Amino acid sequence: MLVLRALVGGALRLGIAPAELAGRADIAPAWLAPEFLTDPDARVPDFIVRRLWEYLPQVSGEESFGMWLAEQVEGAPLSIAWWVVLSSPTLGEGLARAVRYQRLLHDAARSELVVTSGEVAYRHQIGARSFRPPRHAIEFGFASTVQLARRATGRPLLPHRVALQHAAPADLGRHRAMFGPGLAFECDVDEIVFDREILGLPLVSADAGLREVVESHAQNLLARLPQAASASARVQSALCELMGSNTIAIEDVARKLGMPKRTLQRKLREEGMSFSTLFDRVRRDLAERYLSDRRLSVQETAFLLGFSDVSAFHRAFARWTGETPAKFKVRRQGLAS
Repeated sequence: MLVLRALVGGALRLGIAPAELAGRADIAPAWLAPEFLTDPDARVPDFIVRRLWEYLPQVSGEESFGMWLAEQVEGAPLSIAWWVVLSSPTLGEGLARAVRYQRLLHDAARSELVVTSGEVAYRHQIGARSFRPPRHAIEFGFASTVQLARRATGRPLLPHRVALQHAAPADLGRHRAMFGPGLAFECDVDEIVFDREILGLPLVSADAGLREVVESHAQNLLARLPQAASASARVQSALCELMGSNTIAIEDVARKLGMPKRTLQRKLREEGMSFSTLFDRVRRDLAERYLSDRRLSVQETAFLLGFSDVSAFHRAFARWTGETPAKFKVRRQGLAS
């Protein structure tokens, strides 16, 4: 919900009201209605947020929309999950609590802290390992993490390094200002790495009494959440794992998820989603990710996505993006050069 509010706020700064945004992005108006956006316990389906991450960068004129959005919402009201962080005694304990309560922010989040002798890495993953959110969403999330660390400690912290899997944009001004010089693109993992000493930094808003109250509330919220992720999220994860087969049908996914085909279809309908739409979305996301990788050819990408031949992949990619895979690959690599 916090990200949805940020996206709606960004749209307002672009002069797009929620009702207009819903129409342009093909979203039911109820998802962007004031009563929904202000409901502290509301949960938003992943496909709604993804649709906005896909639409708003196109109309914003901002090549690094996620970085721009993080700047726009800096200092905005925080969710209960972030108050658990801010009330902690040290940044290390706060980050550990952020991982513990990550599901309050996203049902399919799988963040982790990796601590070594000299560094601490924060890695944020949504869904299956082979599935990756839009690059703007990842950059927004990492920028928001840095902003929160600065807000919590009262210090102008910079990461030791930031690794991102996607290609670099032409203008890195916002990235350098937020992340410093240790910035790398086309990496094997998305992560922010700090010097280990930041874990012991005291937080300016540390408050044992407040922490007890907000953590109790967070535990209650966590206990009330449904145990299973949304059907669309589970389908996307299953598709990522099955990708590479020559044919993937809904029966294959239903079998992998351990439910009847008709039950899966009903659950997807309830979320306003269809299997074919999800299949196309996963294939497109993976195609763009693979084509952004200098190590993979167009032919290898087609094979990894289970296309029977390269020409079929060309036709599908042109339908998704309006350009050929080769042109897309050159453009992405041109941005990174």
